Amino acid sequence: MPTWGWFIVALALVDTAVLAAWLLARKAPGKNSATTTQMMLAGLDDHARNEIYRLVGEKKQINAVKLFRERTGAGLKEAKDIVDSVGRGEPLPTPGTYTHATGLDTGAWEDIIPKLRTLKSEGRTIAAIKLLRARTGLTLREAKEAVDRL
Repeated sequence: MPTWGWFIVALALVDTAVLAAWLLARKAPGKNSATTTQMMLAGLDDHARNEIYRLVGEKKQINAVKLFRERTGAGLKEAKDIVDSVGRGEPLPTPGTYTHATGLDTGAWEDIIPKLRTLKSEGRTIAAIKLLRARTGLTLREAKEAVDRL
């Protein structure tokens, strides 16, 4: 292959690498982590909470972490930290009592979650998503996923 042929191949590889780096470096839309955590915790009903307490009491932390992640959609680290805190005797956080690490008190969640559950049970999922977006500023995808987890 002539020299100019190798030059074209190298140029194509560099273009591909630049494009891949640009696609990987794009930032995802910012998330309100306190809001996201509130909606995750809303997925824990009394049965799931009792099951997590039972699993932690039986020293089955891995199963407790799996259950917490299934019900809330939380990440592995966050789920493990919460289950570890339960193992130390702390209660599971609730949407009404959770305070984000930034100090943001999110007690207003106690009134929105029952409204969202009512709307969803009435088959008015779109109205629930609109209400959630209006109150929290979540993206459409985040709000839909949160309402689906209720």
